[in-house]
This record gives sequence, C-alpha cells and structure tokens, in this order.
Amino acid sequence: MITYQSRYAAQSKASGGALSLSTNERRPVRFHARIAQHLYPMRLALQTLGELVWSDMGWISEDEFEERMEASLDPVITVHPDRVFFEAFSQDESAYGVVIVDRDVFEDDGATQCGTTNVDFTRGLHQALGDMRSSRDAHLHVGPAGFAVAAGDGGAHFEAKVELPDSWVRGFLQIQAAMALPGTRFTARPADLLRMIRFLQRNRALTSPRSVRYEFEPGRPVRAVLEPWEHEVVFGESSHNYTTAKVTRTWGRRRLSLVEKLLPWAQNVEVYLKGRGLPSFYSVQLPGVRFVLGLSGWVAGHWSQAASFDLMAPTDTDDLLTTRAVDHLRTSHRCTAQQASDELGVTLERAHAALADACRLGMAIYDVQDREFRHRELFETPIDPVAFYPPDPRRELARTLEPSAVVGTDVRRERVVGRGKPYVDRVIDGTVASHTTHVVIKDTGQLIFGRCTCPFFDEHLMTSGPCEHMLALRRVAERAGPSAG
Repeated sequence: MITYQSRYAAQSKASGGALSLSTNERRPVRFHARIAQHLYPMRLALQTLGELVWSDMGWISEDEFEERMEASLDPVITVHPDRVFFEAFSQDESAYGVVIVDRDVFEDDGATQCGTTNVDFTRGLHQALGDMRSSRDAHLHVGPAGFAVAAGDGGAHFEAKVELPDSWVRGFLQIQAAMALPGTRFTARPADLLRMIRFLQRNRALTSPRSVRYEFEPGRPVRAVLEPWEHEVVFGESSHNYTTAKVTRTWGRRRLSLVEKLLPWAQNVEVYLKGRGLPSFYSVQLPGVRFVLGLSGWVAGHWSQAASFDLMAPTDTDDLLTTRAVDHLRTSHRCTAQQASDELGVTLERAHAALADACRLGMAIYDVQDREFRHRELFETPIDPVAFYPPDPRRELARTLEPSAVVGTDVRRERVVGRGKPYVDRVIDGTVASHTTHVVIKDTGQLIFGRCTCPFFDEHLMTSGPCEHMLALRRVAERAGPSAG
C-alpha cells in the first residue's frame, strides 16, 4: 500500500523552476537540490521513463487499455550518496527502465535522507519536465509533502492510496535475479542501434520468425540480423572474446523504440544478452545520466511470468548471512560480491548467494554495468517469501529424482567473456532418470547453462529456467563437493 500526502507540483518562473516529487508519506526519504548541470539529458531520460510507464505493446482491447492507464504504477526512487535512481515497469510489465543520475549533477539544497520510496508520476509531470530549460535555474525536490516543506506553496491537501498488484511485485523481484545472471556483453555505437530501430519502424514483419539474431564470429564485430528479412546491422567498433561462432536470439524487439529519442544524445550503449529467449538489457549512457532498459524474453512473457530465475540462483543461501549482507549494504550503499566476501569472511560463492538472496527479497538491486549490488529496500516491511515464491514443481520433482542422478564428469573450465575478465565454470555431465543432462555452474554459484534430453527442455530450452533433471544433477554434484578437475 502506497499513501501520498500530496501530488507532484511544479513551479515555473522567469528566474527558474522547481519540480517536487511527492513520495510515500511513510518512507523517510528527502532530497532537495539544484540541477547544476546536464539538465537536458536528465529531463530526456525521465520523460522516457514516463513513456515506458504508460507503454503497452500487448494485444488488448481499448477498455483494457483505459483501465491500465488509470492504474499506472508509479516509479520507485532511491537516493544514495553518489547517485539518485528511478525504476519503473511498463503497463504490460514486459519492459523495465531505470534512470541513474550521478550526484555530481546536483548541488544539494538542504539535508538529504537516503532511502527508497515510490513517487507520484503523472502525465502532468511529464509535461512539467518538458517546460524545464537549461537556461534557467532548475530544482528537484523529493519528499512526502512536496513544496509544503520546500517553499510553503504546496496547494490543496491530497491523499491517494495505491495497492501494488502481486504481478508488479513479482516482476520487480524477478528482474534483479535476471540482471545478476551472467551473459554476453558488448558496446554498441548509438547510431547502429538507432539504425536497427528505424528499420523495424519502417518495416512490418508478416511472417515468422520475428527475432533479432545477434551473431558473434571470432575476429569480427557483432552483427544483428533482423528476421524474417535477414537485414543485417553491423555494430561497428564492437568486440567480443568468443573463439567460436555463437548466436543469441531475442524477441519483442519493438520495445527497443522506447530508447529511440535518447540515442542521438548518447555517448555509448552497452548491450547485455542473457541467452536465447532470456531477458536483454540496453544501457544508454548520456552526460551525467544513464538509462537502462530491461526487456523480458518476449512481450507476452512479462517479468512476473518470466523464467524462474530464482531456480538458477546460487543454492547455498543462509538467512543469517543474507541479513549480514543487507546490513553491510545499508552502511556501504553498494559493494561487489568480492567486497562482500572479504567483509563477511565467507567464500565468493556464499557472498554472491547472500546478495542474490537480498535481491530476491527486494532489499538490493544489481547494477549490470558496474557489476555491483546496491542497497534498495522495495518494501516498508519485509515480505513473506512464500507469498511470492511458492514451491516450484520442478524443485519438488528434483528432490525425488536425486537418487537416480549419476555424475559422469565434473570439471572446472576457465573462460573469458565481455571485457576480458576470467570466469571459472564448473561443467557437470551425467544422467538423471535415464535422461542425459548437462549443467554449467558459474564460480559464484549460478546455473548459467544447461541441456537435457527430457520433453520439458525440448519444448522450452532454457527460456523457462532449468528442468527438474538439471536441478537434481546440480544438487547431487554440489553435495559431492568441488570437482578435482
């Protein structure tokens, strides 16, 4: 339940303007500052976030569209000592956006209280953002009472209570697990991504397939092939470390148009592909501001129905260790898994498991670009995990299949991806209930790849997470201890 004491407010004068974002009155967050630089990139990014909040690319009736527009869900804002960031979902809950603003953009105007809260974000606010100009002073106020605190000019009292749907909450929890998954990362020129978006806008696919086929070949830049036309977009100056050819397909490509207006002003774009039919992330860097767009595997498969990413998370979780990790984040605001490992005195795998568990409970967020965890408590009171993570049938089946699991080979393999950072993967082959099964476990304990001869994998591959045979083989191998290979 979110309660607002007042709506957003905007003041505009010849000498300057101020924008006040009303927050949940029960969450003690306060931030008053002058926007000292990069006003236009910040304004553009926040307007894009607003368009994402109201976007809906699913096939629904006009009445359903109107209902969704009336019940749009407000963004979440988090204030940290070094940055301010806004997060939001689209109407169809298939797209996620986060605007990350460096604190250097601001000059503080009063005491700041770090924390997380929802903010009232309406179409009127979108228009008010458009009225702000770099030629005049601009101020941002975040707090429960709006201008009633800042200037005594808040207007009439207003109170709204907003119930958060379970699907919205599940989506916000699932996306952090997806962001923390390893995958392919490359840097793209903004002009190349813009060319791809413009082609998709000018051409409508009448037949399947309708994916973007990212192709990686040794020694060549990344290519995106738009199906069914087989139209090729080469990402010039991009690089990767794959020594053999690799292809990754993503769907729901129309949603990329959400960042179209940012690209002419962007400095670079980082692309993160989590796997075939799995989520993808596009980080658009503007001066002083970053916009990250997260897309579920396809439009109809929104985040609350996305693959069971918690099944791929590390299994070595401990409630007490998670509490210690969250306490560390409250103090430091951010840390990498290695820093948490050193601070908590545990292995890297256990530290990553604790931080991933904090994300799962809504107490942290993962930054895909900086590869670090940040403190962000989504809820006023801790959630009951059972309510949002009911027992998964695959996990239950895996327990019954463990006696039939036989580990054939279990070796460690070092690989290099992205920017050259080495990873150590544990590659496990075996059989489970007569099915040949293969899993790859990252050195931080995540299940990052798998194959199986069962019907579930044959139908879904990894788009719905691992099958019960992979889970059973993983558990048996983990109990046997680290491999000697």
